[in-house]
Amino acid sequence: MSDTKRDYRLISADGHVMEAPDLWVTRAPAKYRDMVPRIESFPEGDGWTIPGEAPKFGFNWGTCAGRKPDEMGRWCRLEDINPGCYDAKARVQELDLDGVDAEVLFPNGGVEFAASSNDREFYLAMVQIYNDFLSEFCAYALDRFGGCALLPGTGVDDVLAEIERLADRPGIVAWLLKTYPHGDSTAIQPEDDPVWAAIQETGKPATIHVSLRAATSFNLVATALPGTMHFYDAPSRMLDFIFSGVLDRFPDLTVFLAEVDCGWLPYFAQQADDNYMRHSKSELKDFKLNGLPSDYMKARFPASFISDGYAIDNRHAVGVERMLWSSDYPHITSDWPFSWKTINQAFSDVPADERHAILAGNAQRIFGFGL
Repeated sequence: MSDTKRDYRLISADGHVMEAPDLWVTRAPAKYRDMVPRIESFPEGDGWTIPGEAPKFGFNWGTCAGRKPDEMGRWCRLEDINPGCYDAKARVQELDLDGVDAEVLFPNGGVEFAASSNDREFYLAMVQIYNDFLSEFCAYALDRFGGCALLPGTGVDDVLAEIERLADRPGIVAWLLKTYPHGDSTAIQPEDDPVWAAIQETGKPATIHVSLRAATSFNLVATALPGTMHFYDAPSRMLDFIFSGVLDRFPDLTVFLAEVDCGWLPYFAQQADDNYMRHSKSELKDFKLNGLPSDYMKARFPASFISDGYAIDNRHAVGVERMLWSSDYPHITSDWPFSWKTINQAFSDVPADERHAILAGNAQRIFGFGL
């Protein structure tokens, strides 16, 4: 990062940047221009749509932070959202309003609309356009923004090529997985190893935001209330990395679990240890870890939360060194522009050194802000 003098007090480990409204139609190769996502107006509001396809996606849940409760539905007009959703200069001003010194940026959804395409070249072009935009956005203020570059889901060779293309781009601080590198979300494969080696070589963490693609569901039913299911996928991913041997083969690889909360982590670690020891003399007798599952979990899987009072109260069981606060701005779950109000309430009994680690220090160490 460019500014080593900034005093970081609050870093959001998970914010979102919406693609500029004209990004795809102005940057896509001419042969794809009629296929790309674009914002159109509908009776209920403005939203992303894909030419030739019926679905349309209102973006207000992803852009409504700070609005009145009755204005936080799925739909709104583009002119009603904060310009910092997609404009870096305005975003700096919006961070300042919230007293946030820096943030790690994830996609807001537009690029994912191309993921279902059967045209590999088209999908790769969409991913590259997004990643270029993300780097440019972050480069506006390298001491304020760090971007998680999206890795394509079209196979190991394409993932390696994108890592190589972006490894030295300004503002790229992590690698976002939506599938495992070979292109599936069900299990890590040995053929993925070159990607873990390449990520480790960059010194930047891999990230999983909520879940890999196959596990995501936002249906408004009682069993999938948005936000309450964010940790469902993360336990499986930790076990995949641990028991596949990836973390032993790549001892400097970190996997950041974004927006999964932290209060459940000690329970799952305890259960994983108990079951590992019970089964280690039977079906696991030929597979020996270099420690308990909980050892890997604490050392290699930092995680972020938005509002998790249970985790803060039980931070020593979770591991202070692996907890990162996030605002989720500009999503519906964000407390912008009053994040400090809820932080001060939740952290009132937390010692200063632990408070700083969770609110800024851990993010500085993992993503390189000010280093």
